[in-house]
Amino acid sequence: MSASSEAMDTVHALIARHDPERELAPCGLRRLVLGHDVLDDVTGTVAELLELRAEPGTPVGGARPRVTLLVDRVTIRRGADDVKDLVERSLAEKFDVRREVLDDGHSELHVVDDVLDQATAACRAADAVVALGGGTISDIGKVAAQRANLAGRPPVLVSVQTAASVDGYTDDVSVLLRDGVKRTVPSRWPDAVVADAGTIADAPPVMNRAGFGEMTSMLTAPADWALAALVGTEQKFHEAPLRLLEAVGEGIETWSPGVGRGEPEAIEQLTRALAVRGIVTGVAGTTATLSGLEHLVSHMLDLHHAAHGLPTGLHGAQVGVAGLVAASAWEMLHERIAASTVPPRLCEEAFDASRARVAVTEAFGSLDPEGRIAKECWADYEVKLASVAANRGRVEAMLTTWSDHAPRLRSLVRPSSELAASLRAARASAMFAELDPAVSDDLAAWAVANCGLMRNRFTVADLLTLLGWWEPADVAEVLDRARSAAGSARAAEVEA
Repeated sequence: MSASSEAMDTVHALIARHDPERELAPCGLRRLVLGHDVLDDVTGTVAELLELRAEPGTPVGGARPRVTLLVDRVTIRRGADDVKDLVERSLAEKFDVRREVLDDGHSELHVVDDVLDQATAACRAADAVVALGGGTISDIGKVAAQRANLAGRPPVLVSVQTAASVDGYTDDVSVLLRDGVKRTVPSRWPDAVVADAGTIADAPPVMNRAGFGEMTSMLTAPADWALAALVGTEQKFHEAPLRLLEAVGEGIETWSPGVGRGEPEAIEQLTRALAVRGIVTGVAGTTATLSGLEHLVSHMLDLHHAAHGLPTGLHGAQVGVAGLVAASAWEMLHERIAASTVPPRLCEEAFDASRARVAVTEAFGSLDPEGRIAKECWADYEVKLASVAANRGRVEAMLTTWSDHAPRLRSLVRPSSELAASLRAARASAMFAELDPAVSDDLAAWAVANCGLMRNRFTVADLLTLLGWWEPADVAEVLDRARSAAGSARAAEVEA
């Protein structure tokens, strides 16, 4: 059995086991080629997919298929070899290949309109597109291949994964930069993902450690997703994706130290876990499955860095650190409600739209003089606020019966102490000061305090806001809890 068949058979078996009623969306990823020394499979995978797509009766021979190879300016190596050159030479044996180097003039490529236009133009006449690189190239490839239609059909899309830094290779959405704000938008599934474990293990260690941080969001975000369903702002909640994530999460503690040491076997385990995570969000029909408070905080940091002309930090590394904050916020919520003899009351000020708009303006107004960021954030937050107001009765009922829901919500969040220990074992960042660029206490407090204002996604921060428990002192308490968990995990590691 090929690596492609084995990997996808495993995924399909997991989905069938946990979704027997077939309520989830179908998985559009046709091939997942994961293993050591599978770069040579890129050309064969493209050829196989083109053959599957060919019309019956198509004559053999004729013009060679056209392939666009999308890359950025970053050099990627496997040992002494340039990965982009290797793949291009292999593709050129069977196809007419055009290498398109995407460049927006910055040290780090961004998914902005000009870059998407360039990529789409390069893909428009292609029979197949190979997007080779990191998560940004993967996102661009999905959008460009969706937009570029040849004779009414988009080209075959193969993503070649070169680092285990994010889980977005195997889903059907892309993260774009819109008026300076990161937004997740529908794009398309890749037809195949080729993940060469040797290449990924040779990536800078910080990339794969960031991927471990990204992976840990499955230990916090599902609780936000379930909470949003209880509140009534989330309509796509389904238990099956949670069962899939539990299966992926089994045994993390056994291989996480290997990620920190850069061991190929552990990096392959991480790559597999991220691949299944991406598929989970695709079949669930929403990224909320794995994107909660921790992702909002990461996006807030990106907003600040971009607005001030600073390098953007690695998304996964930021998510890992913010995951500790999310776990700490959940712990504070549970403790406060448990300590109360009566159900907590909702804060009337939290439903005041005029007050909320002022808060959004104050939070984001200093980031750009024209107010585009604040306007974009308010457009999303206003929708969330209206939805919460319309479901106020459900929120109050949930709080009245909190003891019925608390055990389930607790089970979806890994304790901050365990989360910190996992991050330390993988040598991933656990504190804001350990990120690159480092995040000051003031910036961390701003990002955490205002993360709920940037997006139409209900998280534990929104519930704390509704209860009047998200004031500066409350945010400070959450940050102190997260800092303490990270510090204790470091001390335990040193003692061991």
